[in-house]
Order: sequence, then structure tokens, then C-alpha cells
Amino acid sequence: MRASNQQENISGSEGIYESFSDMVLCTLIVLITLVVVLALNVAEQLNVYIEPNHFSGGATRPWLYLQAQNTDYSKTRSDHLAIERAIFGDSDFVLINLFSPSSALSATTLKDGQLISTKEGQSFHGQTDLTAYHFLQLASGIEPGSFPIEGNQTALMLPKFVHKNMALEPDLTQGYITTPENELALKTMALAWPIYHNALYPRRAQGDYMNARTKIYIEVLESSDSIHRIMIGHSVFNLPQDIENGRLDWLIGFSSGLTEVVFLGEAWSDPIAQQNKRIAFFEQNGFAEAAKDYRAFSFPHEFSPEQEILLQKAISVRPDIPTKRLKQYIRIAEAQKAISTALVKGENAREFLPPLLAHHDAWASYIKQCIEDEKTHTPPHWLMSEFLEPLGFDQAVIRGLREEA
Repeated sequence: MRASNQQENISGSEGIYESFSDMVLCTLIVLITLVVVLALNVAEQLNVYIEPNHFSGGATRPWLYLQAQNTDYSKTRSDHLAIERAIFGDSDFVLINLFSPSSALSATTLKDGQLISTKEGQSFHGQTDLTAYHFLQLASGIEPGSFPIEGNQTALMLPKFVHKNMALEPDLTQGYITTPENELALKTMALAWPIYHNALYPRRAQGDYMNARTKIYIEVLESSDSIHRIMIGHSVFNLPQDIENGRLDWLIGFSSGLTEVVFLGEAWSDPIAQQNKRIAFFEQNGFAEAAKDYRAFSFPHEFSPEQEILLQKAISVRPDIPTKRLKQYIRIAEAQKAISTALVKGENAREFLPPLLAHHDAWASYIKQCIEDEKTHTPPHWLMSEFLEPLGFDQAVIRGLREEA
């Protein structure tokens, strides 16, 4: 009886032991299987974004497709140009057109007020039209890059001058048409980027410039609404609207393995305190003049007597436009007049530059600090889908594979 009882006890303990061993073994097998499946899944996901045996890039240099013309608004008749006639008259007025490569190279014509291709089956991206002063505001957010040739620096980014007569009055028969001037376009570029005073070398072996980079500096703006905004230099763009309407299509010409879009973080502004991120940095880092000029630019003071006269002219011809908008126009008009005259007459226009170009050292220091601050952060997800991907700038820069310039 005792033996029988002992046998039953032994048998019961062994059963428990075997069940426990099986359970551990099964758990281990399941864990190994999960790890293998997870590893395969991760590898598959990585292969979608980083193909280990696939490489991309390119040695084509970035291009800026543009043209410039001196416009005489006293020769116009359209109602929609009434303010320009009243404020500028026959004064010099430099107008800059920025093109996508496809719009620059397409033969186009006006039909029923719309720009269309003259060849069936062709399509093209958009263009944007800027005053010389607005172009300079935008240009401050772009570094064209450079490389040495026989001891002198030359620009990496090349200008591609376009030759399209621009109809400023498409609604009128025999309306005013402007004619582009290459020299005027190059002068405007040199005002923004002094490197363009030097000789350009469009044809160089790629080994000469492979370490140079053209850079586009991007900041996102705080927003209290649903619109996403970015800032390039002083210029603000709405996303995705300004991709859809073609206002940013000129950036397609920058599509190159030698172009980098650099995220500088989120900018903020406090109009009540007359303070913003850039002013705060300039003040905290010893750039007092830059802070002063940027504050005057961002939060302008009351009108001067000369500006009041121009404002009354503008109100008299366009009473339908809100006074606030007209005041903004008048403030820019003074700088546009001065810069246009200086460009056309060959005079010095440095004193009329937007703050970020006038105080380049302060701006360069700000950029350096923002890059350092953003090393551990990533841009908002909408910047990729609404800006970078549509323009082809969706490949992350991999450091260490080339010598830094």
C-alpha cells in the first residue's frame, strides 16, 4: 500500500515537472519566433526606406531659373495697376520672375487670360513674380554655395536666364509688355549674394565642386489656425497652398544631390512685446544693430511725412483696399524704389537691403545656433508631405560619406 502510494506521488511530481518544462520550452520557442518575425519585419521596413544595395544622388549643379526687367508703370492703363502708376509712375521698378525648369523651357502664350503651352501635350509648372525687394527678402534664406577656382571663389548655384516677354496687362489689346535683361538679373543676384560679382564657371569637372553645397534654410511658424506656414529668409509661404498654386515651383530647379534643405526649427513672434525669435537671439549674442534693424523691419513705426503722401495717393486710386494693406505696400514701395534705382543706375544699394542680408554675420550665427539646437529634434510630419516630397527633397543627408566642405 505504501509502495503504491509512493509510486503515485512520484508519478504526480514528474508530471508537474514535465508540464513546466514543456511550458518554458514553448514560451522560448514563441519568443524566438516573435523575435525572428519582428527582425524580418524591421528589415522589410528598412528596405522600403534604405535599400542597402541601392544608391542615389547626383553631381548636377543647382540652377535658379530667373529673369529681370525694368518696368515703366506710367505706360500701363489697366485698373489693377492703378496703385503702381500712382506710386512709381515712370520711376525705375525692377521686377523679378522665378520659373520652374518646365515653365522656363516651355513655349507659352496667353489665351483668354490664361498662360498655356503652344505645343500640344506639353505641361509645365508655375512661376512667381517678385519685386526686387521681395526677391532680396527671399534670397536671404538661401546660401548658393561656392568652390575655389585658381584661388578665387565661384558660385555653385548657377543662374539660368530666361527670355520671356511679360504681358502685364493681358486683359488689354496691345497692353504693356516688358523685356528681360540678363545683366539686370545678374546685378540683382550679386546684390543678394556677393559671390556673383565673381566669374561664373558653368562647365567644370564634378570633382571641383562635389564638396560644395547650396542650402535652403527653412523655419516653421507658430500658428493659431490650421494653415501650415514656413519661412525662407524673410518670406512666408502657406502649405500646401503655395505648392498647389505654383508659387514655390522655382525650387524644382534646385533639385540636385548638391542641394540641402536645412530645418532651423520653429520661429515665434510676440507683436505686443515687439519681440521674436531672431531679435531675441541677436540681442542675447551681441548683435545690437541687427536686433534694432530687425525690430524696425518686423514692427515698423509710424509713417513719415513722405510715406503719408504716398499713402493718400494709394487711397485715392484704390479706396476699396483696406488701409492696413496699403500701409504695408507703401513701406515696401520706398525700399523697392531705392533698390531699383540703384540697380539700374549702378549705384550702391547696400543700405536698403533687408536686415538678414544687411547683417550677414548675425544671420550666419543664428543659423549655426539653430542647427545645433535642432540636432535632437525632427521637423513636423507635415513639412515632409506638404513641402519636401512634392519638390523632391525627401532624401535625408548622410554624413561621413564625403569630406565636409
